[in-house]
Amino acid sequence: MTPLPPPLGRWAAGTPLEPAGRWSWREPPAAWLTLLATGGRGVPQRAAILHDLGWAALLAGDVAAAAGQFEEGMGLVRAQRSARPWRGALLVGLATVDRVQGAFEASLSRAREALGGQVGAGVAFGAHLTLATTTRVMGDPLVSVRHHYAALRYAPSPEAAADVQALLDLVHPGSGRPDEALLSQGVQLRLALQDAESVLRSGLPVGLLPDVSGFPFEVLDESRSVPRVRAALGWPEPPGTPGAARLVTRGRLGVQRGLTFVPMRGEGRSLAVLAYLIERGGAPWPVVADAVLGEGTQKALYGQVRYHLSRLRSLLGDAGAVRLRGGRLSLGPQWVWSTDLRGGPGPCLLDGPLDWLEMNAD
Repeated sequence: MTPLPPPLGRWAAGTPLEPAGRWSWREPPAAWLTLLATGGRGVPQRAAILHDLGWAALLAGDVAAAAGQFEEGMGLVRAQRSARPWRGALLVGLATVDRVQGAFEASLSRAREALGGQVGAGVAFGAHLTLATTTRVMGDPLVSVRHHYAALRYAPSPEAAADVQALLDLVHPGSGRPDEALLSQGVQLRLALQDAESVLRSGLPVGLLPDVSGFPFEVLDESRSVPRVRAALGWPEPPGTPGAARLVTRGRLGVQRGLTFVPMRGEGRSLAVLAYLIERGGAPWPVVADAVLGEGTQKALYGQVRYHLSRLRSLLGDAGAVRLRGGRLSLGPQWVWSTDLRGGPGPCLLDGPLDWLEMNAD
């Protein structure tokens, strides 16, 4: 599979990220894997690779994998000053993941955060388009129109501008829909789905529903706004809004799940593992063990990692909350994760080394 570029955007430039040949997020070029395994060298390139792998996974319909790649990229941004130019682009990716999962307020928050400070035209374009699409799906056409026009100002090419103009016509009918031949295939599919929804809403039969094969991301992204098409095509119900899970380390130790606080009894090393994954994103388990659990043989450390994962899953009441797949630790996308590590009264009560956290300080 050769993934298409991110919707209305492009793959990262100025890095080894525009390879010839066929690749996917599951099988990236070998040079990428080598760079990702590198320690302190090539940090901006590693962040760019994680950005592109995240989009490749999202376009393939694997939301959890996409979230993991973007979060790992944000971990680099927090830890390494040289990766910070990728902050805005990675936030746009995470905002898109949030929208697909139904976490609309989180999507808006991340997209607005991406616009904070001095940002380039590419990030401004992506952030405004994300805000435009999220508010459209939420049913707020006035705000959506405003962000569509903002995205048009930053459009990187005439082709991208045509796509945005076509999407603008969905929320502001009559503003002008470009000729279909000028539009990307993904945008053509979105328009076809919305047109079919309008026909079904009016009670008329649809002659031919659009072929959605090959567009898993667009299907995930549009499914909430086309319930009649979703029913006609037999799509599953979109996932519900993710629950909120906040790690609490000051005054008490545990996890706030929605309105329920679940205390962690005994030593807090398990929560230190959780803190690392929330703050730094998914990573190979030896990296997490080295940062949080200290020294030991590989076998002993792996046993500790498995023990702490079991404790966390039990604490959260969710077997998929913390994952260990292919040697990598990551957090489940069914939760919106946060911590109080960056503020609050009282000392942090986590057990275990916190050097990795100090590296995140601005």
